Amino acid sequence: MTAAPPAILVIVRTRDPHRQAEALRAALGLTLRGARVEVAVDEPLATALARRAADTLRSFGHPVGPAAGAALAAALARAGRVEVWT
Repeated sequence: MTAAPPAILVIVRTRDPHRQAEALRAALGLTLRGARVEVAVDEPLATALARRAADTLRSFGHPVGPAAGAALAAALARAGRVEVWT
């Protein structure tokens, strides 16, 4: 049995609503290639587009959670690659 490849961690640290939505849509796009994705994002999500992208990621089993503290440290430990949006 082959182990699943490590997830790509997308860290979203921007407060710009349009950039935040773009980052979440980019994370969603990574899943189209079959990648496992985790998203660490500063809440609250600023736009309906960002919320919709986060809900879609969650519905397909990709975690979307806080970009701080122990949750971020654990996500970093699991990640095979990291992409940061500022």
